[in-house]
Amino acid sequence: MRALRLAVMLEQALEVGGGFQQPLNDLLWLRDWAAKSGNEIEVYSPYPKTIEVLKEFGVTARLLKFGVLDYLFLFLKYCRPFDLAQIVLKWKSPFERALIRDGIDVVHFTSTSKRHLLLYELPFIVTIFDGCHRDAPEFPEVRTFGEFERREILFSLASTKAAVVIVNAPDLIDDLSRRYAMERDRAVCIPFSPSAYVSQSTPAADEDAAVLTKYRLEPGYLFYPAQFWPHKNHMTLLAALTRLRERGVIERLVLCGSDRGGRDKIDAAIQSYGLSDQVSIIGFVESAELGALYRGAAALVMPSYFGPTNLPPLEAWAVGTPVIYPEAFKVQAGDAAILFDYDDARSLADAIVSLRIEGTRERLREAGYRRLAQFAEETKAGQAEFARHLERLRRRLALTPH
Repeated sequence: MRALRLAVMLEQALEVGGGFQQPLNDLLWLRDWAAKSGNEIEVYSPYPKTIEVLKEFGVTARLLKFGVLDYLFLFLKYCRPFDLAQIVLKWKSPFERALIRDGIDVVHFTSTSKRHLLLYELPFIVTIFDGCHRDAPEFPEVRTFGEFERREILFSLASTKAAVVIVNAPDLIDDLSRRYAMERDRAVCIPFSPSAYVSQSTPAADEDAAVLTKYRLEPGYLFYPAQFWPHKNHMTLLAALTRLRERGVIERLVLCGSDRGGRDKIDAAIQSYGLSDQVSIIGFVESAELGALYRGAAALVMPSYFGPTNLPPLEAWAVGTPVIYPEAFKVQAGDAAILFDYDDARSLADAIVSLRIEGTRERLREAGYRRLAQFAEETKAGQAEFARHLERLRRRLALTPH
């Protein structure tokens, strides 16, 4: 039986943060799978910077950008009548023709890519991280200017047409099946894993100190790595710091991440609350610096409204840093986090204070290691199931003309 040639698409920019790190984890596992199973992967990205980063991991990737005709195909695909013309005339997008020329059998999108709409002939695998446009449609980043409608088209077609749907939580399988009639036996649950930059880094005191010095930080701060979107809920965190200061408790906070349109309001709130001396915003940081920033923190504090899973708690657990996390996501956190109500600044302030109770840090550190080990086992099981699906595709596609 001939080898399966799998295209692995890394379409999230490095600046996206967890949206880049998790696909990187998936790629590294697929590289090992291909080597052991006698199959082949070809890696593509539209970003030259991503291609350079992949070289650090011994991965060679090809640059594959959107062309004008690809954008035209996408526009027409959003206009449903175009499907009929495509069927009759058998048009293929430049994107798909390029993959066919490379001998690709299956396309694996490591995120919820719109490019699956460009595939007329090639089967595909899609990754769906969450359904937050349905869970919390009040946030502008998932609602305004047609974003909600665009996601509905993508999610509906992706979850029903894909040969395999990769998710990171069992609850998401339930949601996709209920909302879009996805066939449950096509879904594979592979939990998030800590970034390779964090989990595989060897702590070195002088290197960690150099990173903190670079950003003028002292150990013991609260840490929140997140892009500046409204749904990341930085405002509740700032309000909690203000409440703590009123109690005589001064906490320092470090924020990092790229600006997605919410930074101005956060800057204004910091000024309004008088928190300039307590809050450091260090912007987007290099992936190699994340481990040091987690290790220097007293705790990860993550008040995000979007879930049901997130990557930063796993990265904090990997280095033994305590986690303060919304009770809405208890399914992910288990007993390895101090939980709070993400709509209540007082609840978050109380959670931060409880971190100082004797024995709490040690308990959370051990619980975090256990939780991470549990997810590691679930990840292995999910990857084994994914491998079985890939072998199924290999057998079936061997029956079709190449």
